[in-house]
Amino acid sequence: MEKNRFIHYGIVLTLIASISAGILSIVNGATQKVIKENERAAVNAARIMVLPKAESFDENAIVKVDELEFIPGNGSNGKPVGYVVTVSQPGYAANIDFVLGIDRRGRVTGLNIIGSQETPGLGSKILDPEWQKKAIGKDASYEFNKSADGFAGATISPNAVYTGIKRALNSFNSGVNKK
Repeated sequence: MEKNRFIHYGIVLTLIASISAGILSIVNGATQKVIKENERAAVNAARIMVLPKAESFDENAIVKVDELEFIPGNGSNGKPVGYVVTVSQPGYAANIDFVLGIDRRGRVTGLNIIGSQETPGLGSKILDPEWQKKAIGKDASYEFNKSADGFAGATISPNAVYTGIKRALNSFNSGVNKK
């Protein structure tokens, strides 16, 4: 009798788990398209933020240089006004990930840090939009200035961002801008 009860409970639990898995699969399938569209909209919004003159981005015309992918941003006439690139650069605590906009002359049009684990209150100041605006207009010839670009108590994080910017701009100038 006791053995039959365990078998009964096992069958009931298996049935409940199977039905739950089926329902979750159906819901996932129904929402997956919406989730992808929302992700694409968020990525395009971040791209437009760093390359404001662009209206669309041509992911079929990506230019790869030094492991970086430069995506052309097109203006209202359909011609490239610049490029966006995602950069990952080692910081103090971990990699700092950011999106960089670059105009056709090789100057920064915008910077958006999208991932950082830098020390709160110190290195995390790189997340401040006002600090990020300092990069606008810089080109590959710019050198990091500790007193102007850094902040008290943290020079590794801002230096890492500028190193990543310089790496992207040098790659842009050697590969994308040569075409």
